[in-house]
Amino acid sequence: MSCWSKEQLENMLEDVINVLELSDDMIEKHGQLGTPPAELVKLVLQEKNKIIAMLKSGLLCVES
Repeated sequence: MSCWSKEQLENMLEDVINVLELSDDMIEKHGQLGTPPAELVKLVLQEKNKIIAMLKSGLLCVES
């Protein structure tokens, strides 16, 4: 059994998603798809790692 209620767990999950600072495109795409939270976190971290690698290699990251 969990020490937290369903509502508390949902609130914690929402807090995690909010901290990810998703772009409007990501929210539109994954909100509609109902992407599982673990997969969403994985996708966001992969994207951030890709941006970090580009910046470290000297490439500029230009967002449109």
